[in-house]
Amino acid sequence: MQLSDREIQNTLDLLKKKQSMSDVNSPLTDEEKEGIQSVVRKIDDAPVIRLDRVEKVRKALETSSYNVTGDDVAKKLIGRIISDKLN
Repeated sequence: MQLSDREIQNTLDLLKKKQSMSDVNSPLTDEEKEGIQSVVRKIDDAPVIRLDRVEKVRKALETSSYNVTGDDVAKKLIGRIISDKLN
């Protein structure tokens, strides 16, 4: 399972909105705010399509060596649930 670009963008938009709202009366420390801003900037700067990962998966599919663990599936499910609750 993968989060779509739209879902990721919606989550980022929500975080930015919450951040700007919290600037007025925030229980967060300046260090926490800076940490959130840093993460948002890194996500904004990340490429939309990670060609290195696409190529790796494509090769694994071609050689029938693409394996997904139960842990991987569980992590994605939890991430999806969190993303859905934020939106």
